[in-house]
Amino acid sequence: MRSAGAVIVVAVLASVAHAEGERSPMIGGALVATHAEEHDDDIGGVELEATWWWHRLGVALEGSRRWDLATGDVATSTVGASARVLVYDCLVPSLFEPRDVELGIELHGIVERAWWGDRSGDQQANHYGFGVAIRLRGGGDAWFSTLLAESRLFVRVLAARADAPDMTLARTTMPAMLDGERSVIVGLGAAWGVGHAAYADKFRYRWPDPFAEH
Repeated sequence: MRSAGAVIVVAVLASVAHAEGERSPMIGGALVATHAEEHDDDIGGVELEATWWWHRLGVALEGSRRWDLATGDVATSTVGASARVLVYDCLVPSLFEPRDVELGIELHGIVERAWWGDRSGDQQANHYGFGVAIRLRGGGDAWFSTLLAESRLFVRVLAARADAPDMTLARTTMPAMLDGERSVIVGLGAAWGVGHAAYADKFRYRWPDPFAEH
């Protein structure tokens, strides 16, 4: 029984050490898109974020700017935060180079403040929701490099409640979620940071062995 318990403890510690690879925030950006059902508008924009990781838990600060793709008008500006959990990760071979990359799946809990239109103080709402992200992470080529780079694909579902007292007026002027309405946001982005040397070593380029048999 003790042996089984020791094996479990070692496995958990190895998993935690495997996930704790960052020694700087991961700084990144993404292109995001959504569709506003209320006005049948297609919305696109950019998002910036900084994420701090502790073991498998992360906290991110985020901000975005989105435009109506048909008119070019500013649709939404947001500032928010998210709590993140790395629920799965494994090493997989790179498709383009002889090296390994890390495939990871994250779950997000999100809260953000949104402002509509150019006069941001007039119409505001708090958004709450959840999301899932799939990431591929690798490292630099040089033997001394501890640079981390990742690409990310994520989907988020958010709902909002406006602060405006006249909900009828607000619904005619805001192009997106109000009073519990939901919006699905899709994003594609990248992030960069610095990792511990032992963690970055997993992503080194595998040089061919000149003595290997062909």
